[in-house]
Amino acid sequence: MSPLSLHPSWTTLESLHDVQSALLRRMVDRCLLDHPRYRTLLAGQGIRAGDVTTLADLARLPITTKADFVADPEGYRLEVDPDQWDDVLADVMYTAGTTTGRPTPIYSTAHDQRAILFAQLRMAAIRGLTRRDRIANLYPLAPVPHGGWNRPTQAAAALGAPVVVGMGGVQDERFPVTRRLDGVLDVLADFNPSVLWGVPSYLDRLLRRAAERALRLPSVRMMAVSGEPCGPNQRLGLLALSEALGAGGAVVSDSLGASELQFSLVECPDGGGFHNPAPELAHVAVLDDHGLPVPDGEPGRLAYTHLDRAGTVLLRFLVGDRAVLDASPCPGCGWLGGRVVTHLGRDDAFTKVRGNLLSIPALHEAIAGVEGVADHRVVIAGGDGRMDTMAVHVAVTPGVTTAGTEAAVALAVRGAVGVRPEVTLVDLNQIFSAEDRLKPRRFIDQRHSVPNTKEPTHG
Repeated sequence: MSPLSLHPSWTTLESLHDVQSALLRRMVDRCLLDHPRYRTLLAGQGIRAGDVTTLADLARLPITTKADFVADPEGYRLEVDPDQWDDVLADVMYTAGTTTGRPTPIYSTAHDQRAILFAQLRMAAIRGLTRRDRIANLYPLAPVPHGGWNRPTQAAAALGAPVVVGMGGVQDERFPVTRRLDGVLDVLADFNPSVLWGVPSYLDRLLRRAAERALRLPSVRMMAVSGEPCGPNQRLGLLALSEALGAGGAVVSDSLGASELQFSLVECPDGGGFHNPAPELAHVAVLDDHGLPVPDGEPGRLAYTHLDRAGTVLLRFLVGDRAVLDASPCPGCGWLGGRVVTHLGRDDAFTKVRGNLLSIPALHEAIAGVEGVADHRVVIAGGDGRMDTMAVHVAVTPGVTTAGTEAAVALAVRGAVGVRPEVTLVDLNQIFSAEDRLKPRRFIDQRHSVPNTKEPTHG
């Protein structure tokens, strides 16, 4: 594979497409030789080595869905040469399994490991992270190896920046290596970080506990969040919490990705959308329901194609999100790598309750916007001939009066989605215990055999 540069060699959309086309041809040709799944699929469509020469040829390649990948993850792993150092297995990460019910392995070779570090440098440059930052990696240790726990530490290593790992996560009596919330806060108080990096729900819980302990985190200038959506109300809540801890002027930097991609599209500080930091590693497209690319500015299904990988390789992979793409230079920072300018949520971001089609993101935003609500969970029940029910469990910010909260939440939900729920006040840890889970389940549909979280994925 051709060497990558931190500073792109392409200066126009045409020159970028030339680079991507050459990489795509090489990737497809290798898949024809060494990829168990695509070798069969591509040959079955009459595609031979050298047939795919430009990005326009992407439309000839088969679509890959999450269901395809989950059903046969080993089939999407390149057959590598064990005598080549680039092909040595470096790590195995797993998807969170929130939408499929089980984690799925993603294999990375030594070649891929260096590419991921390179992507982290580009992500940091877009976000504005530097080696002068002190990064707090606040991803809990997941039950299976997960990229979230590794990536902030890898980014710090690539930057040459100091990093501390909070090491939250489920307690295991056999191997007592994780810390509870107060233990993580003790580490932060000693480290005085400038960047908090983690799942927004976990950061929310951590900062609330810091306020209860009257701790100060005055140097925090950025909260880099990923792993779940961070809507406008949650973003404002994080900023208010950080300001109360002495971090005036901090910003929230969101990201959009998927475990399968192995890096994230990161938010431009100038509001230009989620930028693809490494278009030499993956091509991002938006497709219609027939698998054809839609014009820039029109909504469709988000698809990733690996261009330079040696482990798990996915072509035209539908990540499960709907989005609007823009390939033109970012009007804010000038980045020319492709950017998601609007994220519309998951393919299944809507569900029917009592005959009403409701938007799950709108439901969450409506509840989060009620004054005093610290967190919430929505549970849908019914089926088998029974009337659907919607229960909303709400936790109130400590010290805030609860009078009228149930009525305010019920009114907000009805106004947003047309369904009046049963609202119950509960303890914060009943909704999400930061000691037990990587991230909360805020939407549970008990009408399905496997609880459906229906949450957009941010990587």
